[in-house]
Amino acid sequence: MLESIPQPSLGAASLATAPELRPYSKRQQLLQELLNDGELLLKNRMEVRHLMTRDPLSVPPTMTLEEMTLLVQQRRVNHLVVCGRGGEILGVVSDRDFHGQPGTTAQQLMSYPVSTVAPDTPLSPAITYLINENVSCLPVAVNGRLCGLLTTTDLVLTLQCMLQLWLRLAQLLQHDVTWTKELDTVAASLDGDLTAEQLADRLATARQAMRQQIQDLVNMIDLRADLLTGMNNRQGLEEILELLLAVKKRYEQPLSLAIVVIDHFDRISRSCGDVVVKPLLKAVARLIRYSIRQSDFVARYREDAFAVVMTQTGLSGAEMFCRRLQEAARQDTELDIELRIRTGAVSPEPEEDVAQLLSRAEATVI
Repeated sequence: MLESIPQPSLGAASLATAPELRPYSKRQQLLQELLNDGELLLKNRMEVRHLMTRDPLSVPPTMTLEEMTLLVQQRRVNHLVVCGRGGEILGVVSDRDFHGQPGTTAQQLMSYPVSTVAPDTPLSPAITYLINENVSCLPVAVNGRLCGLLTTTDLVLTLQCMLQLWLRLAQLLQHDVTWTKELDTVAASLDGDLTAEQLADRLATARQAMRQQIQDLVNMIDLRADLLTGMNNRQGLEEILELLLAVKKRYEQPLSLAIVVIDHFDRISRSCGDVVVKPLLKAVARLIRYSIRQSDFVARYREDAFAVVMTQTGLSGAEMFCRRLQEAARQDTELDIELRIRTGAVSPEPEEDVAQLLSRAEATVI
């Protein structure tokens, strides 16, 4: 529900993530939400929390016009949420406020009182509010405290993601003939002398097969996804590395890359085949997921290896991650075979490109 927040006074600023990363991270976050729960679209269950920008940029009411102008230019944002000392939302300063009214501080320029929306609010009424009130952003709050921001840019990004998903699914369905085969199988069984129980089993089998086909199609939607593990693939890895190397060069933020290789993978593949290899790859992917932070990026690097990109992490932190992961692999008891991995880690050197970084990382694997 929308609620009105009155106007109090002073506050503190919070920093946003690097601007180059925001569109990529937001797109990946939204795609992942949609892929994890297909009913978000089919049953119109999308909520504000699925779309909002988390940890939006906030400023104190005393921030000057010059400081705000510099901040929006550096962070590439169009909205600043003005918050008090206790984190309460006081108002919003948008890019048009810089030129639309006199004032030299955030408190003088901000629009107030501010309407907010809860994270679990259905997306439709939130969109309706943005349109009817002719505003470009809507703060998201829990107990009056800022936790997100819904903007018209977010809505455009959502539309882009949805169109990409539906277009890819339509392309796949157009060339997929297994649907009609399953239906033909069920239809043919109706002509046979089947008991009610046998017919029910046949229908259940066909239903399960079609559900699996749907899941396979959904997994194929994101071209950067590895179908077996659900992780990003080599293409996605190279794209994020190129982006993060540019961010590191500009902001001098720590960055590390770890390579995780399954030991004796070729031998296991030849002797045991997919019946062992697939669970093995999924087990290593699971261990990595449990070991990384939300800000890290993991990808299926090649057939027997994974890559983990760790933001805000130096070489010593990456090496510690590798040791912890190796210990977790040694203690894993879910597989019928012994799980062993080899790891290596590096931090980018000045002027090093993606290919050079990956090559050097592979050379450190022991």
